[in-house]
Amino acid sequence: MMSPEQVLNSAPPELIVRLLDKRQIRIRKRWAIIQLNLWLQQGWVTAQGEGIFNLTNAGEQTFRQYLLTKGENSLELLLQQLDIQLPARCNSHILSYLLKQDTKVTLEHMHEHEIKILRDSYLLLRCNLPCSIFMQSGELIDVSTLFSAWGEVAIPERAISAITKILWKEKPPQHVITIDNRDAFVSMALPAATLLIHAPLKDTTMAEQLLRALTDNIHWSHFGDLSPESFQQAHLFAERIQRQLALFLPENWSDYLQLLGESLAANEKWSLAGLTRQQQISLQFLFENRQKLPQQVMAYAKNWIHLT
Repeated sequence: MMSPEQVLNSAPPELIVRLLDKRQIRIRKRWAIIQLNLWLQQGWVTAQGEGIFNLTNAGEQTFRQYLLTKGENSLELLLQQLDIQLPARCNSHILSYLLKQDTKVTLEHMHEHEIKILRDSYLLLRCNLPCSIFMQSGELIDVSTLFSAWGEVAIPERAISAITKILWKEKPPQHVITIDNRDAFVSMALPAATLLIHAPLKDTTMAEQLLRALTDNIHWSHFGDLSPESFQQAHLFAERIQRQLALFLPENWSDYLQLLGESLAANEKWSLAGLTRQQQISLQFLFENRQKLPQQVMAYAKNWIHLT
C-alpha cells in the first residue's frame, strides 16, 4: 500500500489546486478517478457518486501544506492565497496580469475550469432601418433611436451570445455587409436597406454570432482588402457561417487598383478557393496584375456592387 507521501507525489499539482479551488469536482478521466480513489483511502476526499468528489478539511490542510512545500505557484494557488475566485467569464487582460504572462496556463486549462476568456470588445453596427433586439431573457431592446442619433450601435461582447433575433419594425434589410477595417466601417456611406457589421477578419466570432440571429434570406456580402490574405480569411469566414462569399466592391475598383495598388510580395499568391466562376472572371485583372489594394482607399467610393 502506498504511503501518504507517495500518494501526494503521484498526483499532478493542477488536480490538487483545482480541488482546492472548487472543493467539489466531477472526474471523468480514468487516471484522475484512480488518483481520487487513492485520496479517498487517505480521507482527503469523500465520494458522492457519478465521479463527484468533495474535499475534506483534512485533505485541504494536507494539500495546502504539500503545495507550499513544493513551491507550486499556479494560478489556482494564487487565487487561494488572495481569497478570490475567477468569474465564469473572465477578462483576458485581467487574467494576463494575474498570470504574469505565464504560458503554462493555457486556454484549454481555463476551459477545464469552465472559465470563458473574453476580450470584452464591442460589435459595431450601422443601419438605417428601425429595429429591436430580442434577448434570451425576453427583453426587447429598441435600438432605432441609437442608430438615428449616433449612426452606430456598440454591442458588448458579453451580450452577443444572449441575442436571439433582430426584429425589424417595417421591413428587413436587403443586405448585410461585414467590413473588416473599422476606419472603412465608419467612413463609407451607408447603403439603403442595409445592415453594416464591423467584422475584423482576425476574429469574426462576434459577427458570426449576430449573423446567426438574422434570417438567411438577407443577402450577405463582405468588404475587405483586395489581397491574397484577406481573400483567404474571408473564404474561411464564409465557411464558418455556411454562406457563399459575396464581395462588396466599388464599381470602379480597377481604377483604384491602377492608381493606388501595391505589388504583391514575393511570397504572396492568389488563391481562388471559395470564389465563384463569375467572381474569378470579374477579378481577373486583379489576379493578372499581381497587385493588392487596401480597403481604406476605397471607402469613399460612390457606386458599389455586390459581386456574387
